[in-house]
Order: sequence, then C-alpha cells, then structure tokens
Amino acid sequence: MQEPRFHPGETISGFLVHENETIATLNLQLIRLEHQQTGARYLHLATEDPNNLFAVGFRTPPKDSTGVAHILEHTVLCGSRRYPVRDPFFSMLKRSLNTFMNAMTASDWTCYPFASQNRTDFDNLLGIYLDAVFFPLLREQDFLQEGHRLEFAERDNPSSKLTIQGVVYNEMKGAMASPSSLLSRRLARALYPTTTYHHNSGGEPSEIPKLSWQQLREFHAAYYHPSNSWLFSYGNFPLVEHLEKVEELALRHFTRRPVASEVPSEQRLDQPRVVEEPYALAADENPQGKSMVQVAWLTSDIEDHELRLAQNLLSVLLLGNPAAPLYRALLESRLGSNLAPGCGYHDDNRTTYFAAGLQGTDPERAGQIEQLVLQTLEQAAATGFEPERVEGALHRLEFANREVSGDSYPYPLGLLMRLFGPWLHADEAAAPLRIDLHLQQLRKRLRDPAYLPKMIRRLLLDNPHRVRLLLRPDQTLEARENERLEKELQAVREQLGSQQARALIKRSAELRAMQEAEEDLSCLPTLGRADIPPSEPVVKSGHTIFDHGTITRFAQPTNGICYLVGHLRADRLPPAQCAELPLFAALLPQIGAGKRDYLQMAAATERYTGGIQAGTEILEQPTAAACFQSTLVIKGKVLTRHRDHLLELLGDTLLAPDFSDLERLQTVLSQFRSSLENSIPGSGHSYAARYAAASLSPAARRREEWSGISLLRRIRTLTTDSRENLEDFAQRLDALAKTLAGEAGPAWAVTADEADLKTLDKSLEIFLQRFPATAGNIPPGEEQSHDSAPLHCGLTTSVPVAYVARVFPTVSYNHPDAAPLMVLAKLLRAGYLHREIREKGGAYGGLAGCDVEGGTLSLLSYRDPHIVRTLGVFDAATHWAAAADFDDSAVDEAVLSVFSDLDRPLSPGSRGSREFANQLQGLTPELRQQFRERVLAVRAADLARVAEAYLVANREKSAVTVVAGREMIDKANRELETPLAVEAI
Repeated sequence: MQEPRFHPGETISGFLVHENETIATLNLQLIRLEHQQTGARYLHLATEDPNNLFAVGFRTPPKDSTGVAHILEHTVLCGSRRYPVRDPFFSMLKRSLNTFMNAMTASDWTCYPFASQNRTDFDNLLGIYLDAVFFPLLREQDFLQEGHRLEFAERDNPSSKLTIQGVVYNEMKGAMASPSSLLSRRLARALYPTTTYHHNSGGEPSEIPKLSWQQLREFHAAYYHPSNSWLFSYGNFPLVEHLEKVEELALRHFTRRPVASEVPSEQRLDQPRVVEEPYALAADENPQGKSMVQVAWLTSDIEDHELRLAQNLLSVLLLGNPAAPLYRALLESRLGSNLAPGCGYHDDNRTTYFAAGLQGTDPERAGQIEQLVLQTLEQAAATGFEPERVEGALHRLEFANREVSGDSYPYPLGLLMRLFGPWLHADEAAAPLRIDLHLQQLRKRLRDPAYLPKMIRRLLLDNPHRVRLLLRPDQTLEARENERLEKELQAVREQLGSQQARALIKRSAELRAMQEAEEDLSCLPTLGRADIPPSEPVVKSGHTIFDHGTITRFAQPTNGICYLVGHLRADRLPPAQCAELPLFAALLPQIGAGKRDYLQMAAATERYTGGIQAGTEILEQPTAAACFQSTLVIKGKVLTRHRDHLLELLGDTLLAPDFSDLERLQTVLSQFRSSLENSIPGSGHSYAARYAAASLSPAARRREEWSGISLLRRIRTLTTDSRENLEDFAQRLDALAKTLAGEAGPAWAVTADEADLKTLDKSLEIFLQRFPATAGNIPPGEEQSHDSAPLHCGLTTSVPVAYVARVFPTVSYNHPDAAPLMVLAKLLRAGYLHREIREKGGAYGGLAGCDVEGGTLSLLSYRDPHIVRTLGVFDAATHWAAAADFDDSAVDEAVLSVFSDLDRPLSPGSRGSREFANQLQGLTPELRQQFRERVLAVRAADLARVAEAYLVANREKSAVTVVAGREMIDKANRELETPLAVEAI
C-alpha cells in the first residue's frame, strides 16, 4: 500500500515527517516521523499485508536485578485511567480477533505489540495499549499479585510458615532453572561489568523481593514518557488515522522532557576473564556431561551497520553449518555434546558480542574448549575462507532478509525486532532493512581477501575483552538456596508482631477479594459474533499431472522464494521401523547423501537453498481420530533461481542417504538429545500433556513416542550405547531408507509466486522421475485399538516449579460436539483457570486447550508453585462449567477467541503447506466451513452439556501427568488421594 502523502518536512497530526522511502526488496514503504510536542519517534511500514501491527516501546535500562522493568511490564496491563478494571489485557484477549497480543521485556527495552486484521479491533486495542502504558493505575494490589508478596502458607494462620508468591517471581524461578536460559544471563553479567546488561532485567528470584511498590512507580515515571518512546506500525491501514489516534489518546497530554535512558558503550577489559557459575541440579541426577562453556568477546558498538552485517557474515562462516570451521572443530573435538546455546553474533545490545562454546561437557574441559576456539580462529585468520563458502554465507543472509516468515510470530514483529536495537541506540531504523544495499557494499570489501581475516584478528584474537564462562551443575545449590530463603523468611517471621501478622492476613484477604470480585467490564470495547468473517479465506490450489505423479501448486506472494513439501506415508512400516522414523527424520538433513559427505551436503545446502528439513507428522481422520496417517515430511525452500539445486539435494536426501559415518550419527544424536533436554523447562506443560494423552488414544501414543519424553529416553539410550549397537542402529536406518525408497513416491506440493510457478514444470517433471510413481488416493490408516489405562504420573527433573496436566478424551473433528468443546477450552482458560491458577495461585499460566483433530481436551498449568491445589482447581473448573456459572457474554468472548486462533494468518509458504496437509488429511473446505458454523452457533447450554458429559462424568477416564522436581512431587503424593506414579525423565 502506497501512502499518498508524508513528504519529508511535512507535519501531520503533530508529527514531522523525516523520511519516506521504498524498500523494494521487502515490498514496503518506510515512513519515519517525530512528534513535535513530545519527541516521540514513530516508524510506519506501509504494505498490502492485512495483518496490521502496532507497538509502543520504551528504553528501560535497569540498575539492579530486582526485575523492576519486567514486573512493571506486567503491572501496567492491570488497569488504566480509561479502563480501571483488574485486567484489561487478559480481558481483551477474549474480546478481540487479535492475531497477536503480548508484552515483552528485553535487557534494555520494554515493548507492547499487538496485531489484528479487523479495523475496529485494531482501534480498540490501540486505545487499550496506549492508555495502559501512559496512564496505568499501578495499584499496590496489582504489584503484589504480579511481582511478589509475603503470605502465610496457610493464608489465615499466622502460626504457619511465611512464603513468597507472585507471578513474575514464580516465572523467573522457572526461567532461571533452565541452564540454557541461565547461560546467557550469566554471560551478560560477566561480559558487561559496568552497563545495564550486567543486570537481569527479568529479575533474579533472590533479588525480586527487594523491589518496593514505590520503586516500581518511580521507574514508570522515569521511563514511560513519550520523550522516551518508540512507536511502530505496519500494514495496510492508513497511517494518518493512526497518527490522529495516537495524538488524541496519548501524546497531546505530554510535553517534551529529557529522559536519561541512554545506554553508554561498555568499558573495555584490558585482559580476558575466567568466570565460573553454578546452576541447580537435582541430587539424584548425575552431573557428568552437564556443564556448559562459552567463550565470548565484546566486539563493536551498534552504530556501525556495515560492520554489524560483516560480523553476521563472519558468524555464519564460522558457525553457520556443520562444514563451518568453528562449528566443525567444536563438535568433532568430542569435548561436548553440542554447541552451547547462544553461539554466534548478537547485535541487539548497545555494544555487540560474539560467542562460541559447548554444552554437554565437564568443568575440567573448559580450558581445552577455550584453546580450541582460539586455535580455530587463528587458523581461519591465517587461511581465510574459500570464495564458494563466502558466497554461500552471503546467500544465506540474502535469503533471510527476503523471506516473508511469520508463523510463530507476526512477520512485522520480526521486522521490528530486526531494527529495534539500532533505532533505540543509534536513531537509525531504516538501515537494518536496507540489507541489499549493505550487501553490495560488503561484497566490494570482500574483494580484499584479507578483509575477514583482519576482522577476526581485530575483533576477536587481539581483543582482550574476552570472557570464558563455565556454567556447572551443583547438586546442593537448590538445597542451599531453599535453606537461605527459609532462614530469611523465618527471621522475618520472628520479627512480626501480632499486629503485623494480622496486617499480612488482611492484605492477603483483600487481594483474594479483589481477584474474586465480579467486575463491570462495560468500559472495555469488544467485538461480537457479527464481526467474525462467515468463512475462512480460500487458499486456491491447482494440480500439474506428470507421468510419475502429481504436483499440487499454490500461488502465494512469496517474494521470489519457492517452497517444496513432500509427504511420504509410513503407515505400512513394521512397528520397529515406525518407531525409528523420528530419529531417521532428525538425521536425514544432517548426514551425507548421494555423492556428497555431510560436510559437502551442508555447504551445498547453505550455498543454494534456504534450508532442508525433515520431520514426522500424524494426521488424524476428521471422522475418526483412531484412524490416522503416519507420515515422513520433508521440506525445502529456495530462491527460485536455484530451484534445480534444491531438487537435486532433496532427491539425494530421500533416495540416497548415507548412514555409514558413525561419528556423525553420534554427534547429531547428541545434539538432538541436548536440544530436547534444554526444551523441558520452557515446555514442561507440553511434555506433560503429551505424556498424559498417550494413554488415551493410539494417535496420541504415537505422537508422544515420536516427539515426547519417550523419544528423549530413546535418544539417551542410543547416545550411551556401544559402538556395536550404533552400527546396528545405522544398519536399521539404512534398511528403513531402502524400504521408504521402494514405497510409492511422496505426495508433493509447491508454493511460489504465480509467475514463478509457470517456470517450474520442467524441473519438477525431471525431479519426479527419480521416485516411484506417486500412489493414487491411499485409504486412511486402519482404526487402531487402544487398551491402556489412563496415566497418573509424576515425571521428575531439575525444576523448582511444576507443570501440571489433566487430559480428557473427547471426540473427532466432525462430531457435533467438537465445536462446543473447543469453545469450552477457551471459556475455561479465560473464565476460571487464569484467575485461580495465575492470579490467585501465582503460576505463570493457567491454560486449557482442545485438540479437535486428536480428540482431547487438556487443562494445564505453567511454572506453577502448586500441584495438589492446581489439580483441585482443574476439578472445580469442570464443575463450574457444567453448572453454567457464566453468562452469555463469556460465551461470546470464548467464540471470539476460537476464531482468533482459527483465522490467525500464516506466512505465504505455510499457507500452501497447511492447505496441502488439510487435503491429505481430508479436512476439506466444506468440513472446515461446517465446523466454523458450528462454533458460531455455540450457546451457553451447549458448553454446560459438553462439560458435564466429557469432563465431569469422564473424569475417571482422564489422565494426569506432572513435570516437577522430586521433592515437590513427593510432597504432593503425601496429600493426593491417588498418588502419582513417579518416573525420572
């Protein structure tokens, strides 16, 4: 969308236009403005994309680790001047068709973004967000709920122990229990001794209780001012209307003032540092091979855009794929199991840094790892890089810039994150989007073969601002921390007089009363069912028939990128081979194939493609979830000019994989194991739900075997097996490859720009000739029996909080009750679990989800200080819903939330692959439209009926899994009527 005005020097609604340019490679018009009265900065990216995004950000550098910026981010969303209700943010989640709503705290900034395709909804959320950040109420009770508070363990009993509660407090206890998360925070503390990055902006659990309500208010007054604000919008809604609303709703109430939020350059070390930090490991876990080592350098300030791009290039050359010298040296050394989290170049902070290291190592290897990094850099500086490798790395940067992503997060949010650091610290928003121009300039510099070697010496080898960090497991740390906290709380407890104890009890009661009070939400705007589009957007497809099969084609605005996806049915594999499929898929893009070894495959993949991925997928039949397809899915993406290279690599990967390199298999399996282990603290609720559901249906059982705790256990066995067993495993994979190659060829789909699709036929026809003919309509998998009893299980690991899941079996997609069950999950989350588990219980999240394709409904908690209480809340929630203890407006809000998910936009590439999977699954447009109409027709009586039938009456058929520390699960078992069967993850 081209904005017709906004000439530099023009003033519109109080905003002076500074810049207006077209970014042709991204199909964007960039307009940069400044509010004259306040100095607020504004950037708009005009485009034809209907998924419009707005964000307001502030530079918020903390001076300590009390989490003030993070707790403030939570608290400003708890009521404002125009919307003085308890929780307008979460209330609007269910009164909106948003495609994204969130708030986030980084090391030196706080940002509040939302996105919507509906204009009324966009304006509603704009008003909510602006009022929240500029005019929050910041009530003490909100601070106590979101930040921290003292409570008696038995709330009304002053003789019981004191405890600390609070949403952010428990969130950060969970976050800091993750070694991969802790590594980056401890590295920043060592690498930045004098600037704000030294502190933990999220909050250290030991420091959070030191923050006072008054300090929170002072932080807001200091930094949440338009003179310290950066406003951003994107999409096809008119900019002039955004400016008018921002001026009217917020900025006109302020005048310009100085805000001391600048972050200075870090003071340089004159010699390298060696730092050792502990992390908590359960007493019954083996500490061997659980350390992490990171070597990092502070490099350049953020203002030098060309140098930042050159460092990104250097990072790709050194670490970007298995053929890269530093990547290869670290993994082949066997000093660790995988690259440490956070390896590479980081250009978000005021002063940027580069890091490399290993995880899955031991403390005595830290020095060897550092020396290996230095020796590899010396060799790279001495020999430089082959032109083909440099060209491959440049291609990777070009591809990343050109691709329109946006499946996990909105595409414009990715653009904002790309430019936010330079915009905040160098007042330069456009440079990060002008990648093509900078690449041209970089190519000129690269004509000098010494350019990159000199950079390695100047920024790394000859740079004394280097830190070697060892993060090691400590089996007594948690006990020591618990003892320290208990002593501190006991000291406070002993100093409390009876009057102070009564005041604590009164404060706790007042908070509970506030949380439970019925609110008048009439001040909040809302959409209704009439605002919901009656049908989903059509994703048109076509078919090209060749002798060896059919290609399904999707024309989408992919910006010159071609996406190819293949589904290979695995239903007829013997059970033993079927169990190997997820490991086969994980290894497939990481090994040699055809005439190339794994290093040559990695180099060719980077040089010519945007990546090749393989995975597994389970597609339940809409008419019977017990009937499902098990498939191997392989995906590749490529700039259309390189399509023949991608097709050659994909064909070799599927038809001629080479599993003979046992060292490579061991390396990749160890990497896969590390990735799964690292994911548990951040996704414990997902693992718990998957493990519970596995006892309820055959499809869920296979999904857990392929992507859950069972897979992790299998990989652990493989990575500790003898060489003979690894050889046997390699032979089994080779046999599996031959079996798959002899089956009917995969079903393929291609997504590309319409003009490019017309040029692909010849290449695709040659590609298909390498495979057996694609089978016609393969019948769905046979219905599988399932006779397992529902699980009641506790999975132990090193985390200080719990992830609790109760999963109920329900019905298949096309059953009339599937629609009300999906709405019921939204109602349970917004109407009951959020209040009881998050607000009152102090967990980071109380969740509910309905898998209408898999036929399950899950109640979940995330980073939860409770187990027994939460399971009780789950029971109470089901009875609340069955009793219809809610009004019609709550049902309307739940329906809106369902459609917010159903209509969430995908990236152009994923629109094609998703529709292709729908076609293979039998999820026809007619079935989806029928489901849509059923959701629109849901009423309160329907929700009460399905809650009674599938949750209350079905409770004994539901399954429970809890992921938590052993001590926490043992304590819960002493109280539970049906104890959890305890297993170690």
